[in-house]
Amino acid sequence: MPLINSPIDGAPMRQINRYGIEFDVCPTTGGIWLDRGELEKLIALVKQETLAEASPRQARHREDDDYDDDRRGGRHGGKRSRLADIFDF
Repeated sequence: MPLINSPIDGAPMRQINRYGIEFDVCPTTGGIWLDRGELEKLIALVKQETLAEASPRQARHREDDDYDDDRRGGRHGGKRSRLADIFDF
C-alpha cells in the first residue's frame, strides 16, 4: 500500500489495523483518518459491544445494578472496552 502523508504536517502516517478497521495515524499530531466505510465499521463495532453489555443488565433490577457497580469500582468494572483498545496507539 502506498505511503500516505498527513494533511496537517506532511509527515508519513502509520497504518494501524484493529478489529478489521484500518486507521491512518499521524505520528506527530495524533490525527486519525479513516478510509471510506471504516467509520461505519467502527459504529457497528460500538453498537455490537453496547448491545452485548446491555443484554445481561436488562434482566436485573436497577438497585442490584447500582450495588454491583459500586462493588466493582465503576460502571465497567475494570473491563477494557474495544473502543478504548482501538484508540490506544
